[in-house]
Amino acid sequence: MSKRTKGKTSKLAVLCDFDGTVVKVDTGEFVLSKFAEGDWKVFDRLYERGEITLEECMQKQFSMVRATATLILKHVEPLLKFRRGFDQLVCQCRIFGVPLIIVSAGLDFCIQHFLELNGWLKTVEVQCSRIVSVSWDKGIKFEHIKPVFADSTNLKDDLVRQHKKMDEKVIYVGDGLADLTATTFADYPFAIGGSKLAKKCRTQNTACKEIRDFRPVVQLLRKLNHSSTGNE
Repeated sequence: MSKRTKGKTSKLAVLCDFDGTVVKVDTGEFVLSKFAEGDWKVFDRLYERGEITLEECMQKQFSMVRATATLILKHVEPLLKFRRGFDQLVCQCRIFGVPLIIVSAGLDFCIQHFLELNGWLKTVEVQCSRIVSVSWDKGIKFEHIKPVFADSTNLKDDLVRQHKKMDEKVIYVGDGLADLTATTFADYPFAIGGSKLAKKCRTQNTACKEIRDFRPVVQLLRKLNHSSTGNE
């Protein structure tokens, strides 16, 4: 399921949302704002009320997009700046042999382009719905990953549960409501400060550490690795 790098074998896994988390902007929302025809925000409201699933929300919204993949990347590329400390996290995960996985409901070709720009294609794994077509008249169509657990809310909490089933401790970092259930299952949950996820966790008294960048995640990873190897 996950890429394993040379070095130490760890019983840890780091899962990160992409939009608004790894990168500061929500590239999906940007694409919808710029290229969607119609009121795509109505589906956000339906999702937040629990009337449709995350996958249904994404499919309905992005079917409204009128652009090619090339045009989208042209406008998105300047926005693909990683949040401070993510490069350190990539490096530490590689050194410790800890899988680092981007878990997203976003646009796979934008995420892959981001990784390619930074030279991380072979280092960071991506788990997200696969885009099967991008056309001017029919929008963007997804092929969603079938969950392992029938009662999973979405891909994100399903993957957290998969790793925990393998007796791995999971660090999870997110920013949106779609990350909420994954956060509740994770052993070490982080939320971007000021995000919808952070506010929801406070409202529901869900344990979650608020962060502005990835440096606290890197510090935790180092601490857990030293503890597991008896160097603490």
